[in-house]
Amino acid sequence: MTLLVILLIFTFNIHNIRTAPPPLTSYDDQVNALLNQMTDEEKVGQMTQITINLILKDPSKPPPEIEVDPAKLAIAIKDYKVGSILNVAETGAYSLTQWHTIIGKIQDEARDTRLHIPVLYGIDSIHGANYIQNAVLFPQAIALAATFNTTLAHALGRIVAHQTRAAGIPWDFHPQVDVGRQKLWPRLWETYGEDVKVAKDMGRAYTEGMQGDDLTSRENVAACLKHYVGYGQPLSGRDRTPAWIDDRHMHEYFLPPFEEGVRAGAVSVMINPGEVNGIPGHANYHLLTKILKERYQFHGFTVSDWEEIKRLHFRDHTADTPKEAVRQAVMAGVDMSMVPFDYSFYNLTLECVKDGSIPRTRLDDAVRRILRVKYALGLFIGNNAWPDSSAINNFNKSEYEATNLQAARQVITLLKNNGNILPLNITRITETNKLLITGPTSNVLTSLNGGWSYTWQGNDESIYPKNLTDKTILESFRKRLGSAKIDYYNSSSFDQLFNIDNLLNAAQSASYILVCLGEKAYTETLGNINDLTLDNAQLQLVEQIRSRTQVPIIIVLVQGRPRIIRRIVDMSSAILTMYLPGMEGGQALVDVLFGDYNPSGRLPITYPKYNHHLSTYDYKWPEVDVGNYIDVEFEFGHGLSYTTFDYSNLNVPSTLNLNDQLIITLNVRNSGSRQGDHTVLLYISDLYRSITPPNKELKGYTKLSLQVGEQKSVQFTLDRNDLSFIGIDLTRQTEPGLFIVTVGNLRANFTLIGGDGPVDTTTRSTSINHQYSIFLINILLFLLVKLI
Repeated sequence: MTLLVILLIFTFNIHNIRTAPPPLTSYDDQVNALLNQMTDEEKVGQMTQITINLILKDPSKPPPEIEVDPAKLAIAIKDYKVGSILNVAETGAYSLTQWHTIIGKIQDEARDTRLHIPVLYGIDSIHGANYIQNAVLFPQAIALAATFNTTLAHALGRIVAHQTRAAGIPWDFHPQVDVGRQKLWPRLWETYGEDVKVAKDMGRAYTEGMQGDDLTSRENVAACLKHYVGYGQPLSGRDRTPAWIDDRHMHEYFLPPFEEGVRAGAVSVMINPGEVNGIPGHANYHLLTKILKERYQFHGFTVSDWEEIKRLHFRDHTADTPKEAVRQAVMAGVDMSMVPFDYSFYNLTLECVKDGSIPRTRLDDAVRRILRVKYALGLFIGNNAWPDSSAINNFNKSEYEATNLQAARQVITLLKNNGNILPLNITRITETNKLLITGPTSNVLTSLNGGWSYTWQGNDESIYPKNLTDKTILESFRKRLGSAKIDYYNSSSFDQLFNIDNLLNAAQSASYILVCLGEKAYTETLGNINDLTLDNAQLQLVEQIRSRTQVPIIIVLVQGRPRIIRRIVDMSSAILTMYLPGMEGGQALVDVLFGDYNPSGRLPITYPKYNHHLSTYDYKWPEVDVGNYIDVEFEFGHGLSYTTFDYSNLNVPSTLNLNDQLIITLNVRNSGSRQGDHTVLLYISDLYRSITPPNKELKGYTKLSLQVGEQKSVQFTLDRNDLSFIGIDLTRQTEPGLFIVTVGNLRANFTLIGGDGPVDTTTRSTSINHQYSIFLINILLFLLVKLI
């Protein structure tokens, strides 16, 4: 019996360590059998994705009145054999019961087709299931990155998957793992910031949280890595405009998070809607086929972004006809077209297949990849393609809100705290000396959540559920202090200063002045800006308050990118950034400002001081030598606490052989007067190499929780891959020489002996791990049967 228990425990643990679903190629027997039965029309239909508008009676109706039109649905599914549908109509999110009705009708129609192939529905659940009413709205990606907490990212991925799949939707267009190194870019907040390692780690954790180890489970959804690749560094800073990224930098900075996501088991990839080096993402055979599918051995499918194949003709001018645009995209490696408003892709692809400009081998390859994912999701099994009616009963769980609040707390980053003005002394706030609150982000939910919140732009305050209107920053403080101790003045919009005489008079007797600044909700092209400097009206608001009083000003920034605030930094006693913290951002801010939670966020981006000095933390040595210098407002990784942390006993070996592990240890102690969470960041500097080295690179981080006086030992284990770089021949390699390790205020040197060899980055194969786990489980189960 003892042996039986041991074997059961061992089997359970083997199962739990597997973090990726079965390899997609394991479904190829079923896929090929189905593929052999399909006509060209049925195959092209599988490659066609349309938006929900095409099957609705009236997409302009309010969400509760949205209905599927049976005739339009039949045209889509039976006439055009459409294999995928996405999105909500422009009016916004649907209730869970509405989703059940919509998805149910779609799958009913698909079941009545000749081959009964289910439809794959996709949605942008990017910070929660944000197109499902009453779903939890979490911090956006840039905010989540500030936590440096991959365990949290994994947990959020699981919750998002549960609530998305509860609607009957098995496919989520997330995570965004393109590295965000252009601070003007209006989609910066959808990324995990400027660092490659953080993007890799957060993307993997989120993907594994979403997909679990069994995509057939109604708790999991298919992930979609986006936007492949180089979207995050447009030269102009404007959305969908050209990027210039040489091959070496592409392999060093932008491709690694996608490679990591593929290894984590991500089953789909969305394509960069911009262009790199003159080649549109949707026509880039080298990146889509040679790198993604062949080098990375990606067996899932690629999906275009919104209308992007058409744009090869009417915007990018690489195709002189719409038909040529389709041919270019499919032959480059696009497997599914987000058309989305018509059936032109279906018709034009069929023409290309019939005239031979798209070979049937390529057609079969694309459809095989799509069908693999449908089989992996279990959509062919029983009623798995239909919503589970019982999901309504456990859609929301109490722990989800608690997780969201904890996430929002960990997001908040304390940038300045002169004289330890924070946490606020609550006894100073009275009905005579009130807390004064003002600023355009102080009493809106849209700024806390940003884009992709109920609607695409997320800027419609009226669509937010009425039971959540008390979650703004202002209302969260009223709940804590009562209205009698708060003065609120709506004295400016985002870009216009109102009459502020009453505000200025009240400011003179206030205990503290909380000024909430930032950006209104936006995403994509509608978020383009001409100037990274925060709107002049908001800066003037602070300047005028300071001109009338010396009462401490606490600035709170609610924004998707680091808007320049140089004019008001010295006027403030404290500055905090919340990024886009989600629905619990208001309560989290209350908890931080009153000391109920000690802030622990750290900047995942470099916060600039000047409009044309937009450096990243891993700048090159020429940027600080021979008369040049780096001058930023707040450095990458900056983040203050209400306590202090001391580092000591940094231990680094003096020499290291090429194939040895680099083990680095140090002690971290909470030397202050409060418990606190703290992220330890480890940087490596390669002093000399054949490609000019950056001044430093983040190679490790860990989050600690320390009581007052508590000390913990921290260990980082690195290998040759962490000391490598992309060489001039585009291979990853190491070179011998002197390296510097930096952790906080501690530094140590070590010398690498050997090098100049290519680095094998395929250190982890989820497919092999999975097969090995299954092999062991089968053996153990056989033994158990024998024992019983």
